[in-house]
Amino acid sequence: MNVQYTDDVHHLQVEIRSRNCEVPLDERARMQQRLADIGERVRDLPIAQLTITLIAHPRAQDYHCEAKLKLPGRTLLAGARSDYLDSAFQGCVNRLTADLDAYLAHPDEDAIRQAGQRRALDNDIALPQDPDAGPIGRAVQAGDYRAFRMAMAGYEEWLRKRVGRWIQRFPEAEDRIGCDILIGDLIEEVYLRAFERYTRRPTDVRLSEWLDKLIDPALQETVRKPAETHEEASLARTVRQTAV
Repeated sequence: MNVQYTDDVHHLQVEIRSRNCEVPLDERARMQQRLADIGERVRDLPIAQLTITLIAHPRAQDYHCEAKLKLPGRTLLAGARSDYLDSAFQGCVNRLTADLDAYLAHPDEDAIRQAGQRRALDNDIALPQDPDAGPIGRAVQAGDYRAFRMAMAGYEEWLRKRVGRWIQRFPEAEDRIGCDILIGDLIEEVYLRAFERYTRRPTDVRLSEWLDKLIDPALQETVRKPAETHEEASLARTVRQTAV
């Protein structure tokens, strides 16, 4: 299980992972409600990214919960282990909350200011106007990726800027740019995801806003599998460069 979402009220980015176990839907809902308390604490910070990892140990017949909270200037780590999944989760979140309160009592003001400036730059990148959806839809229905990319040409410069800003939030990925991770591959991965999911996109949001939400999962996939992403991106570029 891998669940990603953004707490729009508190601007907290959350990812919940599990290993060797499945978390029921009702349990996930309770976890999200519990994590809203973390969101309330970080709501005034320009950025906060939380990763929760739930691990089952069949031999020991217990559970381990790990938390990683990236904040401006610091990353908080916490963990707990218990015979019960919920107890491990609650213990981990309690420890994380205590560390977070200590951070908030003495925050890194310089790091917060710099993170705020980066966020402001993100917001200054103007969204392109939505194109006529007709050619895009016809290209998707025909399975024509080349036509799809041509119809989405107006997003190219905007998407490159957004991807560049997003990568700056992840120093581990930023350090690998130009080595095993290429900006062009990441951009192509976003377009490929958009092509595959276009018919299932929500129609109550702008196309550009929907496209923006594909950047983070594309980056995570590229970080995990850079060679596979490069191969897929290279094939996609070959397809769209091929003359009709």
